[in-house]
Amino acid sequence: MRGGQMVRGQIDEIKEKLDILEVIGDYVPLKKVGKNYRGLCPFHSEKTPSFYVSPERQTYHCFGCGRGGDVFSFIMEKEGLTFPEALRFLAERAGVKLEEGKGPRKNDDIGIFDVMEEASKFFRDQLWSDAGIAALKYLARRGLKKEDILAFEIGWAPDSWDSLKRYLERKNGKKIVSIALDAGLLIKGPKGIYDRFRGRVVFPIRDVRGKLIGFGGRIISGEGVKYINSPESPIFMKRSSLFLLNRAKGHIREKKRAILVEGYMDALKLHIKGFPESVATLGTAVTEEQAALLKRFTERVFLCYDADVAGQEANLRGMYVLQRMGLDVRIVSLPVGKDPDDLLSTEKGGEDFRKLLDLALPLPLYHVKLKEPELRDESLRTRARREILEGLASLPSLEANSYLPEVARGLGMVLSEVIRSLEEFRKNIKNESVKKGFLNTSYVNINVKPSSDVDKKSNIHPLEAVLCYILWTDEKRRSSEAPERLLPLFKQEEAKAIALALLQGEEPEELRERWLEAGDTWPLALLAAGAAHIEEYPQERVYEVVVEALERRAKMKRFEVLKNKKARGEATIEEIIEFSKLAKFLKGGQGKHESGK
Repeated sequence: MRGGQMVRGQIDEIKEKLDILEVIGDYVPLKKVGKNYRGLCPFHSEKTPSFYVSPERQTYHCFGCGRGGDVFSFIMEKEGLTFPEALRFLAERAGVKLEEGKGPRKNDDIGIFDVMEEASKFFRDQLWSDAGIAALKYLARRGLKKEDILAFEIGWAPDSWDSLKRYLERKNGKKIVSIALDAGLLIKGPKGIYDRFRGRVVFPIRDVRGKLIGFGGRIISGEGVKYINSPESPIFMKRSSLFLLNRAKGHIREKKRAILVEGYMDALKLHIKGFPESVATLGTAVTEEQAALLKRFTERVFLCYDADVAGQEANLRGMYVLQRMGLDVRIVSLPVGKDPDDLLSTEKGGEDFRKLLDLALPLPLYHVKLKEPELRDESLRTRARREILEGLASLPSLEANSYLPEVARGLGMVLSEVIRSLEEFRKNIKNESVKKGFLNTSYVNINVKPSSDVDKKSNIHPLEAVLCYILWTDEKRRSSEAPERLLPLFKQEEAKAIALALLQGEEPEELRERWLEAGDTWPLALLAAGAAHIEEYPQERVYEVVVEALERRAKMKRFEVLKNKKARGEATIEEIIEFSKLAKFLKGGQGKHESGK
């Protein structure tokens, strides 16, 4: 398949041009230890270094948390990127041009990103010119200092018809106008082409990799919509973007939480006041795409929206979207009439906000609290109960069930009645989904991948990992071995699946590509663990040693089973004979290779 070969060729070219040691060295200080390098793991907190990088094999492995893989899986996990994003990220670093149609970037996208950066420079320069005096005064009134303005690349779009258009033409000629139109910087109207952003403070919107994909503009005087964003473009989709995520992602992972707000200024002020794990939506309700973005970095989200009841009611749908995507959602209740910017602008704003985070409620309990006035009103109680139970029924059962006793008390119902009602609601949701011909995402229990992956990585068995690594790297060995001999040696089903795929003739690079495109880095972590542990064995006969050790483990397990059956008087004559042979083998009375007879 030409497309697959093209991507594999690009992966190989990138790997040839990049040294994993240099890439990881940008994130982790590494010291040489023998032929490998060691440092503190970037994926979990530790005081004693257990993270190793092998320049020879171009792999990394942490003996503490089990994470590992190649340069692609490292960037995917550390930067929270999908495989296509990581491919583009590393291609740019390596100077590899991705083929049109296979990489996420098209030929003219380079022009789009260049134009966006040129526009950002123009806006920043204008802010510090005479034309930007009013904007600077506005930003000062909002509590932003010069260093804040520079750090967050805030700019000013002059209140003129086409100043940006003329600037871009002077810098790059008229051909750039069509690209600027595609990027949404310019608008084509009956009277010609003119600037989209005019008379507004401008905030740059960058994607998770730090690429400039759009702008948000805030009017500071006169009539008009308070905020406007760049329109949808080849590089910008509001539903798939979060303001400041590129700056917040490392802090989100470190603090194991994200703070989600509605406004640019709210997010900026939170960063400035010591909450750099904050991001903002772009004038839309929370989407599944944004939830998936956050889920790359954390499993807990604190929502901090304006305090008016009408707004909170409208935001409930987005809150449940986050919860259904497997995130633990906590709601921060602000004082009435305040937004995060208002609160943080007070003398003790940071301290007060931290206290509110500590008091944040899980979504089901927040929903009950929000509906308390209706629950006290007999004429409104039934509808309020129904809304809360419908929301609860839309969540995976394990998540919903942990709150049932408290929800029941809040609703004024007995627990058994709540459970029966939830079962009915879930049945209705499922029936509606079947009628429509698909499973409603509000009913499906979304697979919580990050936590399960971490659990699997920390439970990798060294011997199984080494055996998989040998099969991965030794074509002659995997083509000559019998699956029926090796597969029973595996306890971990995922490791067995990797071995089976290799023994059935699947090519390693095809498997790697498939795993990466699916966002599954666990198989690469297992192989990296195998590469790390293989050095503990005599290299001249490592395969024999590993297989013998796994066979001995299997025989020990079988010995224990037969021992228990014998003690209960349930063993057959054949099993008693087998038990005696295994006992002799395990005590060393029989040659290892004869024990299978």
